[in-house]
Amino acid sequence: MPAARAIDSSALTDVQPLTTSATATLPVPAGAAFEALADIGAAPDWLSVLRSARVLEHDPSGRPARVAFVGRLRRASIGYTLEYSYDDEQLTIAWRSPAGASAQVNGEASFVPLSATACMISYTVSLEVPVGPWADDGFEQHPASAVVSWFREHLRSQAPRS
Repeated sequence: MPAARAIDSSALTDVQPLTTSATATLPVPAGAAFEALADIGAAPDWLSVLRSARVLEHDPSGRPARVAFVGRLRRASIGYTLEYSYDDEQLTIAWRSPAGASAQVNGEASFVPLSATACMISYTVSLEVPVGPWADDGFEQHPASAVVSWFREHLRSQAPRS
């Protein structure tokens, strides 16, 4: 068995945050898109950089409040936990890593109705992750655009066929 390699801990402290934003039209009503994204436990089904999501706590309305994730890297995995909050009136979901966590993932998604059958998503994410690269090149370059694209495809795949 090969000997374990030591990791230079100074490399873990010199992580530059990556913040990206994306906006797109979605083919569903705003409320439906909000609820689909709030189904955090199902995110690994459509978000290719996630291996798993385990809901640790629910909020009073039954939505995920704390979720443990395992993310896919090219040659490894990374575990991290996020805390979620929801604003039903503004159709906004926000998430953040606990203070002091080595991997910091923070963001917000909001939905604006455009019609009875479409809405706009505005999605921002900030990543400070001391390892990488991620398993998907698109996510590695612009995480928000990748997530919005995958989410739109997920919604289209869930739509009833005529």
